[in-house]
Amino acid sequence: MDRAEISRRIEEILRDQKTLPADPIDPDTPLETFGFDSLDALNIVFALEETFKISISDDEVRDVRSLGRMVEIVEGHLQS
Repeated sequence: MDRAEISRRIEEILRDQKTLPADPIDPDTPLETFGFDSLDALNIVFALEETFKISISDDEVRDVRSLGRMVEIVEGHLQS
């Protein structure tokens, strides 16, 4: 799975959690900008783990702050 596909699937997960603008999500925009809180972040992490069949560590969970960072985390797990 390439980076663009990972990003697309994560963006779908984010859109399932909140109503977001139709425009593509800037990978560097903090999730708080869209109204995501810590509970939303946990739900996103669970969805990432289920979707990509990976296990995200507690340290990585604390680092889930933007679409771009989530792509990096998932990509790292899929490559290992």
